[in-house]
Amino acid sequence: MHSIPSANPRSKWGGKLLWPIVVLIIAASWVGNVWYYKVMQLENPVFLKHYVTINGFQNELLELSFLENKKNGRKVTGVRLEELPMLRFQINPYPDDYRHQQLGKAYAEWSHDEAGQLEKVPLTIKEATVYYSEGHPETVDIGEIHLVWEQDEGLLDMSSSGGSSNGDGHYSVIVKQPLTLEQVDYRFSERLGSMFSLSIAGQDEPVPQLPMKLAAGDPLTFNYQWTIPDDSAKAFEVYKTDMLLTFKTEDGRTVTGSLPINFNLYLNEKQLKRLVRSGGELS
Repeated sequence: MHSIPSANPRSKWGGKLLWPIVVLIIAASWVGNVWYYKVMQLENPVFLKHYVTINGFQNELLELSFLENKKNGRKVTGVRLEELPMLRFQINPYPDDYRHQQLGKAYAEWSHDEAGQLEKVPLTIKEATVYYSEGHPETVDIGEIHLVWEQDEGLLDMSSSGGSSNGDGHYSVIVKQPLTLEQVDYRFSERLGSMFSLSIAGQDEPVPQLPMKLAAGDPLTFNYQWTIPDDSAKAFEVYKTDMLLTFKTEDGRTVTGSLPINFNLYLNEKQLKRLVRSGGELS
């Protein structure tokens, strides 16, 4: 009669060693996930740098964007511009949601009627008082908000406008009276540099030469292109800029006008990771 062979001692020891290794791997994975989660948290909400112009004679919407953690940490509950206390900001639901952060927006409506006795002089605002769900309010750098006072001469009628996610766009108007277009510029041109280009679309040539004579009823179209590098700190900047147009009328007066330029902010997960790992620094 044959005896049943006994189990291999090595197999027994192998089974006993396997479970500790499995438990160690699971524990290491859990610790790694916890560590990564903590690393990917902002210490405080981060306001993007805004380069914005408000015309004091017009009703406009002012929008400030900020990033904050989805779960842990302080949340933005209010914003105040000390130079413009009549602005009442509201914190709206988050339009953009990321893995660990969310992009919040604070909105305020600028009303010419509410400006009251505010002195009609140019003003540049670089800081805001921010209120949080925890702790004391803080003074935060928000970029540059330029308040200007420019009366609309009523020289142009808007015809059409459009923009796309790749940064290009156009704005078309109809000239209401005979004019000579002498100069075209745009706000924040020195800061934007090569990140923005603007051209005039002509009927007979791609880029007409200035000065450019226009009759009443003539169309005038401007094409523009944003090219902001994803890996640049400027990718975290928000622009509300305008074209600046200088005309001469038939009676020899020099008049100015402005047209809005569309800007779409988009941040991807890779950019958010770079921002968080830098400690929220935007420079």
